[in-house]
Amino acid sequence: MVRTSITLIFCALLIGCSDDTQYQAELRGTWFLESRKIAPDEIVQSPKISGLIEWFPTAPNQAQVHLSVTDNRQSIRVIDRRYDLQDAAFTYQSKLRIGSVSEQISDDMYDTTPQEGTGQITSDDARVTLTHDNGTQFEFIGPQLTVTYPNGVVDTWKLNKDQKGVLAK
Repeated sequence: MVRTSITLIFCALLIGCSDDTQYQAELRGTWFLESRKIAPDEIVQSPKISGLIEWFPTAPNQAQVHLSVTDNRQSIRVIDRRYDLQDAAFTYQSKLRIGSVSEQISDDMYDTTPQEGTGQITSDDARVTLTHDNGTQFEFIGPQLTVTYPNGVVDTWKLNKDQKGVLAK
């Protein structure tokens, strides 16, 4: 009886200390921009362009996502969004946009008008794809993220660091 009680307590402690933040495992983390394909024969790489995506889960089905890109020392283009994820769909809301991330529109354009949208989530094997209603597609494959914009620009990102989010364990 004592042995069973000790075993049960030990199992409860293991479960309580284990990593229960498996949600959004394929998406979460800090991603760095490796290259941008502007045209079929024109690819820009670091240090001529740099970028950062932080996909930070705030709940099992919600994340705060910050995306910034710069191609010179004088400007930065930023999008800050909240994603709400369902089984095969998502909604998002942008509260801050500075310039255009996919185009050469300067950071002189600031927009804090909430912008909402929807999209579809598909997955097969190690690939998770988020297709936005505006045509932008995020394709996560292990430590690589490919973002394709409606204007044909394709960004290749590399996972640098996983972030488990702010939920208590």
